[in-house]
Amino acid sequence: MRKFLNPDMVLVMVAGTLFNWAAFVQAAPGSEAACSGLLAGSEKSWLAGDYEGSDKFLKQAESLCPDLAEIYWREARNIYDRLEALPREKRPGKQESIKLYEQIISLADKCISLDQDDGMCWHWKGVGIGRRGSTKGVLNSLSDLRELESVMNKAETLKPSYRSENGSANAMGDIYDAHGMLYRIVPDWFILKTLFGVRGDMAKSVEYQRKAVALEPQRIEYNKELGVSLICYGQKKNEPQALAEGRKYLQKIENLPIMKNSDRVDKEHARILLANPDLACGYSRDAQQVQSKEEFEKTQKR
Repeated sequence: MRKFLNPDMVLVMVAGTLFNWAAFVQAAPGSEAACSGLLAGSEKSWLAGDYEGSDKFLKQAESLCPDLAEIYWREARNIYDRLEALPREKRPGKQESIKLYEQIISLADKCISLDQDDGMCWHWKGVGIGRRGSTKGVLNSLSDLRELESVMNKAETLKPSYRSENGSANAMGDIYDAHGMLYRIVPDWFILKTLFGVRGDMAKSVEYQRKAVALEPQRIEYNKELGVSLICYGQKKNEPQALAEGRKYLQKIENLPIMKNSDRVDKEHARILLANPDLACGYSRDAQQVQSKEEFEKTQKR
């Protein structure tokens, strides 16, 4: 005698099959859940200063979710942080460094192509352009200024919310910090605004660096950059109060906790800047910048 399944049992079996399939899809390679786990692993490695380990997670994520924009700004960040952790004398040569910064720009462009509303993509494009410029020398990179400022302003307008667990990365803080450096390192000559659309502005520089420190008061880099901007401002405006305040921020760094590999470099640079405050206006972690009008005139004749 043929036996038929109870209709209710059939419904239960079908529902169970659909549930299992949904669970498989959710956890299958290429799914958001799988890639989120890899990004979390990458972040954990990055926090530990293990950029190679971070990259391994990102490459796995890229193979599974190649259209996920976040992967590419994280890859760009790892390239940058490897370089920033090196003392100047141990950095690659100029041409090799420029190639690495151009990789950062390419990764950021990929990120933007996938999500033009992700402020982190725009921020890291700005970082790549800025560091390529300081590697060549600011006066040799003036033609990049208009694009650089535009990219940085776009990042600021989008207001990305990313912050690492310990505050060693803060999207808006890093964006403010980058703006502050731009308006200090670029000379404040009117002719630069006329020819290239951008000029330095020490008041803006100090304002941006104060905003960065307000977000993360323990960040060594932010305190160093605020100190440098205040000293430069004090020198240009002949304001002893700004000079004294800048020195206090540089002195404060000695007792701040190291959160990332480049903090060790910044602690040493803070000591150098305290001993040599005349370096402040042209200071950059990667290389001291020449800001003389004589050198500017030479670049314009080339």
